[in-house]
Amino acid sequence: MASEERKNGHYIITGPHGNKFDAPPGKHWSFGKETMMEFLKDNRLHFGKDGKAFPSLKQFLSEVQQGRKASTLFFHDQAGHNDEAMKELKDFFKQSDDLFSTPKPTRLIKQLLRLLSNDDAIVLDFMAGSGTTAQAVFGLNKEDGGNRQFILCTNNENNICSDVCHPRIKKVITGYKDSSGKKVEGFGGNLKYFRTDFVDADPTDKNKKKLTEMATEMLCLKEGTFEKISNKKAFKIYKNTNYYTGIIFDQMAIPDFKEAIAKLKGKFSVYVFSLGDDPFEDEFNDVKQKVKLSPIPEVILRVYRRIFK
Repeated sequence: MASEERKNGHYIITGPHGNKFDAPPGKHWSFGKETMMEFLKDNRLHFGKDGKAFPSLKQFLSEVQQGRKASTLFFHDQAGHNDEAMKELKDFFKQSDDLFSTPKPTRLIKQLLRLLSNDDAIVLDFMAGSGTTAQAVFGLNKEDGGNRQFILCTNNENNICSDVCHPRIKKVITGYKDSSGKKVEGFGGNLKYFRTDFVDADPTDKNKKKLTEMATEMLCLKEGTFEKISNKKAFKIYKNTNYYTGIIFDQMAIPDFKEAIAKLKGKFSVYVFSLGDDPFEDEFNDVKQKVKLSPIPEVILRVYRRIFK
């Protein structure tokens, strides 16, 4: 009988108020009856705030931190469903049916993120879709005080990024009115939108200069510095709290750059354009405790060589 129950995946679970639950039509319980009864006995099943909702399996933080295997048993009151995701999207765009037909529910992504003990993780989503991952990261940070960040990637098929994903995330940050006209406060934060493109592969001096000019935002992303402090033609300076990134395009401007950073308190990552592999360390001897030097575009070309060797 037990093996037959496990095979069919259907049996009755009785909630704390006597409510009877079976697996939804077309689906089955992920565990055998004996295991589920143990979960019920150990108070591992959650029946919602009123004790009458469809049961879900509790996941304890101590288990996650100890590295135990996470349960694959998620229910709709815990992780949401597609209809809920479509309603979420309609809060941002009135005609969401025409924009994106398969959004993920925010609660699902939050639930997955909760399985990580690291609350300052960088979350990478290679298929950004409508931007649910970004909203989930902002929301979970608000709930538990975390400092998670996200990187979303998309090929912008059917303008999904420019028309849906990017506008949605901006509204999540700044605030918006939902489909009922109710004002929703924004989470705050910042957002950078980058477009990728090809660069000439031939290692000529001209192409190295072009690569350097195009790499500014990539270096800022690497260092996590986005506030522009100085935007001179010969060099640029960006900031994040008390950490800075300096990018020098003309080595003749090194004295002017050093004069500019003398007025700033904090550490610097400094990238100096060089046709070879010279970071010009001798010229920074007097401030070597303050700066970490790297030659560009050589530091970028090294990455390309590792990838495409």
